[in-house]
Amino acid sequence: MLDEANAYERGVDDDLTFQTVRELAGTAYMAGRSAPPTAVEIEAVARKLLWTSRTWDGIDSDYQAKDEEDAWDYAGEILGMRECYAAQARDLLEIARKAVNE
Repeated sequence: MLDEANAYERGVDDDLTFQTVRELAGTAYMAGRSAPPTAVEIEAVARKLLWTSRTWDGIDSDYQAKDEEDAWDYAGEILGMRECYAAQARDLLEIARKAVNE
């Protein structure tokens, strides 16, 4: 959230005397809602998708992850697994943002 706010602030003209705080907050909110998903958001959703899918459990071994972090680490050892979940997460976040913006 802070990264997005800082990026927005860098893109705003420094002469803000004509805008109220409420207008700025509304503008910032709309900019954030229409921005593409960040890498941090995508990874957070990908991790949750992986953990809730349980596909990490027992893939070609008797391995069983202890928690979401452990499952994400294990997924990093399987070629393309993290990328697959990241692509799904990106799609879901873009669908949600589109619905909010319409």
